[in-house]
Amino acid sequence: MFFWGNAMIEIIIALIGSIAAGAWDLKTTEVPDEIPVLMISLGLFYWFINAVASSNFFPLFVSLLVGTILLIFGFAMYRTKQWGGADALILSAIGYVIPIYAGRIFMLDYIFNFFIVGAAYTIVYAIVLGIMNRFVFSYFVKDVKENIKVVAGIPGIFACFVVAMFIAGFFIIPLLYILLLIIFITLFWRYGLIIESRVFRRRVKTKNLKVGDVIDDMRWVGLKEEELKAIQKKKQYAIVKEGIRFVSAFPIALVFTLLFGNILFLFI
Repeated sequence: MFFWGNAMIEIIIALIGSIAAGAWDLKTTEVPDEIPVLMISLGLFYWFINAVASSNFFPLFVSLLVGTILLIFGFAMYRTKQWGGADALILSAIGYVIPIYAGRIFMLDYIFNFFIVGAAYTIVYAIVLGIMNRFVFSYFVKDVKENIKVVAGIPGIFACFVVAMFIAGFFIIPLLYILLLIIFITLFWRYGLIIESRVFRRRVKTKNLKVGDVIDDMRWVGLKEEELKAIQKKKQYAIVKEGIRFVSAFPIALVFTLLFGNILFLFI
């Protein structure tokens, strides 16, 4: 294992910070900015001291470069309403805190793992939401019936290709796995739309709004006290939106990467 420093202080900072942020997100949907800001500050301070003590400035350079690139990427995702501010900050914080691990630039492995873990996390989270809100499944079945041409057509086209390959004498087992994946993705796409419209959106009286709620036409940031009062004066009703409490995916992907490296290599 590759170490920069005697104790894995950077690993401890990243784990404690991201786990705390994930727990906070699950409990309240709001992550205090102080958590990622503290992670970034401690990470940069640690690598600066390390650079001065060892005369090796490469990890500090990687920390600044990768962390800043991720911060810009996360901010772009936030501006386009794809992510919340906490998601952007936690991702960049991990980039600042762990620039090098096991002799590699850590984020090269972490980003790949994050998308795999994030996809799995999203699927599990959505299924759990369906179990907690069982009316969702009746809407899902209805939606599939109403959109059967699309739901059956997308995998159906690929199924025709598989049959043609089989007739031509080709080995089709890998194609069958891909076909199953396409069927799952198509069904989950329709299921996700139901979750989005029936669980993550609700119309409420503005007098019942509270600080931290996210309004439909806002970016993924909770209402502040002054914003709440302004909305209550202008409107009687508002659409409150929720989303997958996604911050917990960051520490999960972090643990996977620390233990296994790039998940792709496990499959290879």
